[in-house]
Amino acid sequence: MQTILKYRGVRLNQRTIDMIEAAEWLCGLTFVLTQGSYNPGGVQGSAGTHDGGGAVDISLKDARTGALFPKVRRERIRSATRQVGFASWIRDPSQADWPWHLHAIAIGDPDLSGAARDQIADYKNGRNGLASNGPDDGPRKWVTMTWEKWEKAHPTWREPFTPAQYENLLREMKTQDMATRQEIRGQSLWMLRYAAQTVDERVAARRAFDDAIAAGQSLEQAMAAATAVMAPLAAHLAEVARKNG
Repeated sequence: MQTILKYRGVRLNQRTIDMIEAAEWLCGLTFVLTQGSYNPGGVQGSAGTHDGGGAVDISLKDARTGALFPKVRRERIRSATRQVGFASWIRDPSQADWPWHLHAIAIGDPDLSGAARDQIADYKNGRNGLASNGPDDGPRKWVTMTWEKWEKAHPTWREPFTPAQYENLLREMKTQDMATRQEIRGQSLWMLRYAAQTVDERVAARRAFDDAIAAGQSLEQAMAAATAVMAPLAAHLAEVARKNG
């Protein structure tokens, strides 16, 4: 069995944690985890899929307001998790007595429960992983992906975005319906999080950023508050924030 770690309030192994952080890197969001792995009997509706390793549930609601994420954002989370090697599905209350969430199983995890292995087989066969055996309604182009394949193809994924990459991402978000001002601000914080040098700096930067936004300050001011407690950003990046904030 792999080493079990406490991470964001749930139990996971390091491989699953790496996959979660890579999916966050892909879609530009920080996930709220509602159930982890190694949780036998913890949630009856999970039917044993979380008894072993490699399983995680991700909330699809705003942690502060309780509002359901827009469909495009829910699907973006599903796509990102599938890209890094999860079998994942969007779950909603119409299917069972559970809240909106994304259910994900890490393909190839050595500690998977039998029920989780069955769900991966369902995923590969184009099914939804539920007792209803309905069709999978998500993108199918990453069905053969594993974490090892994805990481090998993206060896520098943990490195911070360059200013040019960040500017392109902001421009892309502005052309999408979901690109609200709050989304763009969140994207800025995401970039800052991966530029941070330590976990403590990430926490301090997040607090400074959130406090500035809560006080009604601009994106440029919020980024300045965050960078004051961590490694400085390039001058060009600050100019990008000014133009987009």
